[in-house]
Amino acid sequence: MTIILEEVKISLGVDPDNLGFNSELLMFINSAKVSLVQLGLIEMDIDIDEETEWPEFPNSSIESLSKHYIHVRVRQTFDPSASETIARTMSSSANEVEGRIAHEIAEVLDVAG
Repeated sequence: MTIILEEVKISLGVDPDNLGFNSELLMFINSAKVSLVQLGLIEMDIDIDEETEWPEFPNSSIESLSKHYIHVRVRQTFDPSASETIARTMSSSANEVEGRIAHEIAEVLDVAG
């Protein structure tokens, strides 16, 4: 399994050995995680710290979408774009992913129920 913080750092272009941003990044990661939990992704209802690995997800679609969502939301707050167009595109992407995650979670619950 991959450590969440390290994977997010790599996606942001931050050296995983650079500890200077850990507190800030963890705050943003945990904030994005709350949104996933509110969408019904109970696997993300965990405390994320420097050592937390990605949990097991119900399926690969939810895994991909959840990771993408965390990366986009963290990038929006950690590395905000000066371009309004890019900022709008990132926000739109995050909102689209939220909808897709909600749909996937509903599908999993329908199958399980």
